[in-house]
Amino acid sequence: MRWMPEPDGVCGYQCWALVFWQAAGVITIWSNNDYAQFEFILTEINLVDIIPRLMQRSLPDTVDLWRLAAENGQINGTMALGALPRLAAVPNHADGTVMVMLTARMDNQGRRFVEGEVHAEIELVCQRCLGTLVLPLVAKVSLMLTRSESKAEAALPEGYEALLIGEKRTRVTDLVEDELLLALPQIPRHNDLRECQANGYVVSLDGAMPDMKPHHAFAELASLLRDSKRNN
Repeated sequence: MRWMPEPDGVCGYQCWALVFWQAAGVITIWSNNDYAQFEFILTEINLVDIIPRLMQRSLPDTVDLWRLAAENGQINGTMALGALPRLAAVPNHADGTVMVMLTARMDNQGRRFVEGEVHAEIELVCQRCLGTLVLPLVAKVSLMLTRSESKAEAALPEGYEALLIGEKRTRVTDLVEDELLLALPQIPRHNDLRECQANGYVVSLDGAMPDMKPHHAFAELASLLRDSKRNN
């Protein structure tokens, strides 16, 4: 069970707007003027032109996930990696862009879900050679929203994690950062041993690993995430 903190100050809906986008047979409804400030008129569907422009849109600071799921809405856009404080606190992690593609929905049982992917390219330290490892990170998001921890376990589908939310709006950065932190590898290493050898890594004849002091950045990140859950 995860709990999503609520931001201070609730920003209500100022107006309603609907933008209908048909892609592969799916009609997406964007509600709230945070999501519907597009500067083009759809006269012809051309995904090559539309998708990049949608992904260039800035994400809202907060969102009412409970309401968005009832409206089958989406959270699509980009944010700077530096906007995620726990990731940006680690050296070499402040630069880059995070791409967010999330869909909220409600099924015929009234259960509400947030699904999709979060993409980022993150610079890590290889735990084998201690050299730089640029990792294209894809966080798969499969969350069931709940307002009652006691009822969540019985209703939780296989492969989903319960996300406990309150009555207020959710910070988008908190949601995105948690998913990226959970997707980080426990022991990041180059997939190709030759990349480690190019950084001076030497494989002994007996196959033993050289005695190298590991970098503990990811242990610190995991600790930050655990602490945030305990504090919430």
